[in-house]
Amino acid sequence: MDNEHNDSILNGLSRSLALIKFDREGNIVFVNQNFLNIVGYDEDECIGKHHSIFVDQGYARTEEYKDFWDQLRQGKSFTHEFKRFRKDGSEFWIQASYTPILDSEGSVSEILKIGSDVTSQVISRFRTKSILSAIERSTAFIEFSTDGVIKRLNEPFLKSMRYSEGELEGQHHRIFVKPEYSVTTEYKQFWRDLANGITVSGRVERVAKDGSIVWLEATYNPIINDEGEITGVIKFATDVTESVNLSLETEEKAKALDAALQKSIEAERVREEMDRALQEMSTPVTPIWDGILLLPLIGIVDSTRTDDIMRKTLQKISESQAKVFILDISGVPTVDTSVANQLMKVTKATKFMGCETVISGLSPLVAHTMVDLGVDVGEVITTSTLKDAFRLAQRQVRELDKRLHEGEQDSGNDIIQSS
Repeated sequence: MDNEHNDSILNGLSRSLALIKFDREGNIVFVNQNFLNIVGYDEDECIGKHHSIFVDQGYARTEEYKDFWDQLRQGKSFTHEFKRFRKDGSEFWIQASYTPILDSEGSVSEILKIGSDVTSQVISRFRTKSILSAIERSTAFIEFSTDGVIKRLNEPFLKSMRYSEGELEGQHHRIFVKPEYSVTTEYKQFWRDLANGITVSGRVERVAKDGSIVWLEATYNPIINDEGEITGVIKFATDVTESVNLSLETEEKAKALDAALQKSIEAERVREEMDRALQEMSTPVTPIWDGILLLPLIGIVDSTRTDDIMRKTLQKISESQAKVFILDISGVPTVDTSVANQLMKVTKATKFMGCETVISGLSPLVAHTMVDLGVDVGEVITTSTLKDAFRLAQRQVRELDKRLHEGEQDSGNDIIQSS
């Protein structure tokens, strides 16, 4: 009855699990289809063969493998994930239990192996482990409790923060922040958010053991267990201090450059104002007598300066109603054709405004140059000295006043005769 019951159990297991039975020496005496499907053998290729056909042949010759079968013969059971090999040489993983079967005398007569193929799960686990291992080697990480106490961290993180192994475990995260920030509402809310499962990412400023500032590109992730409970926080980080410092340095240089540019613009503005002031000083059109204006020119005269002379002279004539304008060029060493013609234009423009121009102080060199250049002086009045020019200007003013006075009298007489 017991044998029938046992057979019934094995038949039930055989429908869903991989079964294989060995004698005491490890030779196969039974194998079900589920097991054959995993290993890729036919039944007649397995019966009578030793278990070692499923393991690496190098391992099959080791003392460890021999000891494994010695312990099974002594009645010891094994449950584990085992790496085995298919007929085509590819490896697979089987979650299996090796159970010794005892005879009526209590001795091990056979070993039953019950298992299931867990290759995909093991590979997935290995892949995850490899990824985590790669991350641990290349990326700084640190694990906290939900209230910020350090539980675990790796070498790259220690290196970034200048700490040695064992110095940080059990410390609070606030060891990495400035004291004034650690007491703020913002910092407290930061840990409340993490404890509530909120992921926090971004660039953060932290303080290393030596007090230096470290910039991290970091992600704080909640750790959630199978029941959905948040059990901790893990932080992955990359040290970006060098690039941030470079960026800050570039920003500071940009600010300094902008300040220098603004300073240069201001200096240029001041220079232009000084130039304008100097131009005003260099072309002082001044009333020296009632109806007489004087402009003494000194230094180099170019077309820009003669344009300024024209503008200021005509404006001053308009304001003062001057009758004579004395342009003294005794302080001008030389002129070219363009400047000479510009001076002639000044004399013509003043005539349009009812003001006669007298040019004084022509040096022999300037006079000779103007003749050589073929400048048409026309009816321009010139004198050799400023003193002569002033006398001539006074005389012209008196004559103009006299003619004006006589003209007014004639107009009066005409009015009387008419009446």
